[in-house]
Amino acid sequence: MRNRFLSAIFVLAAVLAFSRVSIAQIDPKAANQAIYSGKHHEGSVKPHDLSGVWMVSENFRFSPIHEQPASFLQPWALVKLNAEPIALRKDLPAGHAGGDTALGRDADISCSQISLTDFITKQKPIEIVQTPQRIFMFFEYEHTFREIWMDGRELPKDPDPSYFGYSVGKWEGDTLVVESVGFTDQTVINGMPHSDALHFVERYRRPDLDTLELSMTASDSKAYTKPWTAGPVKLAWHPDWELVEAFCIQEENSAFKKSIIDPSWSQGQAPKGDKAGSKK
Repeated sequence: MRNRFLSAIFVLAAVLAFSRVSIAQIDPKAANQAIYSGKHHEGSVKPHDLSGVWMVSENFRFSPIHEQPASFLQPWALVKLNAEPIALRKDLPAGHAGGDTALGRDADISCSQISLTDFITKQKPIEIVQTPQRIFMFFEYEHTFREIWMDGRELPKDPDPSYFGYSVGKWEGDTLVVESVGFTDQTVINGMPHSDALHFVERYRRPDLDTLELSMTASDSKAYTKPWTAGPVKLAWHPDWELVEAFCIQEENSAFKKSIIDPSWSQGQAPKGDKAGSKK
């Protein structure tokens, strides 16, 4: 049950064994294949059963929005988006969430930003636990959880703002539809700014035993001119895993960036697609 945790340690040890010059040359797909790819399991899918430990699959750790931000953001929201540092631009491959792009040399690795979509679709696993009244999502990152009410209640008219919002779910055939409102303006949803009018919809489907697919739609009468969509993101099932503690410690993040990330930049090895590639 600790295979995933041990694999992560081995990968990190391998990274640290490389010289500072060669660190940016590591193939992340090859190094992470054992961590991010699930094994094939025989068996059929039980109706409406999404329980278990899941982790986003290789090549799905970035979920770009299908529409260009300028095509749906209100002017004030577009200004806010463009004012963010590139390291926080989760809508773009050059942001820290993107494909084969490393962290920028100017922006520190921050623990302060919280995003529901990041907790679900990034490099840490989640565990789904189902009860008749609620579905719980337990996140390894920050060792916290989210609840989705399944008792038929309506979304609240005036919810208290929270980072994960207030969520209710229902089944439409074999698809779990989760609607959420009440997000605080201190968070982002898939990289996008929003207002208190945000209505976020997730659709989860399990096409086979090993795969969970997530598609997303967001509408906001104050921030968007039309809804945006993203996905599907694919998560792999890991029945032999247990969640471990993975807290974001700012001092450790800063030390890692200083000793590992920044030296690779000092050798002129800028990440692909980043405009900040020239030396200072």
